[in-house]
Amino acid sequence: MTFISDFKGAAFSLFGLNGGNTSNDTSLFTMVGTKFRTADYREFVLIQNGGTALPSGVLVQGPVSIGANHTGLTVATAAIGSKTLTVTLGATAVTANQYAGGLIVISAGTGIGQTLKIASHPAAALSTAVVLTLEDALSVATAVADSKGSLTLNPYGSANGVDVTSSGCVISPTTATGPTIGVTISPIPASTATVPTYGFIQCKGAVACLNGAGTAIGLDVMPSSATAGAVITYAVATRNRVGTATVAGENTKAQLINIQL
Repeated sequence: MTFISDFKGAAFSLFGLNGGNTSNDTSLFTMVGTKFRTADYREFVLIQNGGTALPSGVLVQGPVSIGANHTGLTVATAAIGSKTLTVTLGATAVTANQYAGGLIVISAGTGIGQTLKIASHPAAALSTAVVLTLEDALSVATAVADSKGSLTLNPYGSANGVDVTSSGCVISPTTATGPTIGVTISPIPASTATVPTYGFIQCKGAVACLNGAGTAIGLDVMPSSATAGAVITYAVATRNRVGTATVAGENTKAQLINIQL
């Protein structure tokens, strides 16, 4: 959906966001990850924040990955066209709908290569089976004998059972623990354990972002390894490219970059 007029006057109004461009309306849960583009080709995405407030002009990371205990899981046999899938967890439990809006990848064995969006699931204890309700139907059957699946949280935040901060977005840390997703355009207050906070960040186009070190015009930038939420000049095989510097950067100051996420 493209808004030719003022972005805040259209998209923010559509979502019922207040003058601070944020909302605590839990009905926005199903819209997390929705993107909008303005007439000047900037793109914005709706996120759910975690438990720490995000200031303006900082790089944002998606929820911290749960990792090995939800990777390479045993997948039960399921037929082509099925929209439910049962997996057996590793040594980390899940809360209800923790992975709603996220993905399961069939990573090995029968049915390998499928990427399926998760609609919902109940809570489940560690090392037990959980039934995932899918938005996408299986295009290839799975087999309990050899199929494996890996779970990925919604990169833009997820209402995580009794504590919604646990799978919310965070300021980009100095060591990556999840995907880099964009830059804040205004402050987004923290979520609490029971009340999520939603807001927009920018994922494409010109935007002010904190510099962790001087950056040079035209050079790619990546998340800083020294200053949380900042960018530095890209170095091969260290962190992911997030965009390009459009002006000479200044350490500890916000300068314009062309974000491309």
